Amino acid sequence: MRRIVFAVLVLTLVLSARTSAQMPTAQKWENVEWYSVMSWHVTGPNTEAVMTIFFDHLMPVSAEVWPEMTCLRLITGDERITCFGPMSGGLADLEWKVSPEFTRFLSLLVEREGEAGTEMLGTFYSGVADFTSHIALKHTGGM
Repeated sequence: MRRIVFAVLVLTLVLSARTSAQMPTAQKWENVEWYSVMSWHVTGPNTEAVMTIFFDHLMPVSAEVWPEMTCLRLITGDERITCFGPMSGGLADLEWKVSPEFTRFLSLLVEREGEAGTEMLGTFYSGVADFTSHIALKHTGGM
């Protein structure tokens, strides 16, 4: 019985030493850029009107506020608009409940379109069946 207890103890020590040697260490991401990726699924009888509102009215204002953003209209599968661009402040951009850029976007939209801009935004969102938002990283050097 003592031999079994001793063998189990030795085996436990060996396995725990091996496991602790393989434990990962804390690491921060290096050589990366953070991106925001957003996608709106547009559906319903007003799909074309919603797309027109986005690309003719909302997109020019967006391009001024977020000049490095790229927006694509997906034409195969479900109608979608997908926009992606770098997060200028990195992950610190997530600290904002309402970002300064978004408030600037709304101000410019109303400045350019008047009250119709607010109505257009409402029409756009009423035609959106689903919205997804992701944070992505782009490796800019070695890992």
